[in-house]
Amino acid sequence: IRIGERIVIVPAWEKYDEQPNDIIVRMDPGMAFGTGTHETTRLVAMLIEKYVKKNDVCLDLGTGSGILAIAASKLGAESVNAYDIDPVAVRVANENVSDNGITNISCGRSDLFAGVEEKTYDLICANIVADIIIRMLPDVEKFLKPGGILITSGIIEERADEVLAAAEKIPLEYVEMKEEKAWCA
Repeated sequence: IRIGERIVIVPAWEKYDEQPNDIIVRMDPGMAFGTGTHETTRLVAMLIEKYVKKNDVCLDLGTGSGILAIAASKLGAESVNAYDIDPVAVRVANENVSDNGITNISCGRSDLFAGVEEKTYDLICANIVADIIIRMLPDVEKFLKPGGILITSGIIEERADEVLAAAEKIPLEYVEMKEEKAWCA
């Protein structure tokens, strides 16, 4: 599955003839969320491709299969911390990180920011659901560097204004919204 300009999600068991400039993310999602087929995963991956810069320190909350953390790493992030509340997802993410030959991603278990390494990040992504995103927003300021980027998704269109209103309270500057079918990021 090609996502954005360069990211290509390839099932671990498939062969793929790599094209120049492709960023290949090999995935075996197992029982974790994140194959690249869901609209929210694609939306976040496209925004990561646009906003991650070389040497960024990134955080992926609700990492699932690790797909977004792996994409950020392969796009030049210096390091990525990836967390999920589900221990199965953490195991699967670690396996996918290893299978992609990546050494700059750390995967761990956390309920949103509760167990996250206390430092600031250039880019934070959270592909979860609107209620959980709204619940985590008050803690974003402690973890996001000034001028940093927060990418959220898992938001159905009907809840987008509610998430934006909650983000404005902390305050975050709105940059852009991407939509696909009934989902937005």
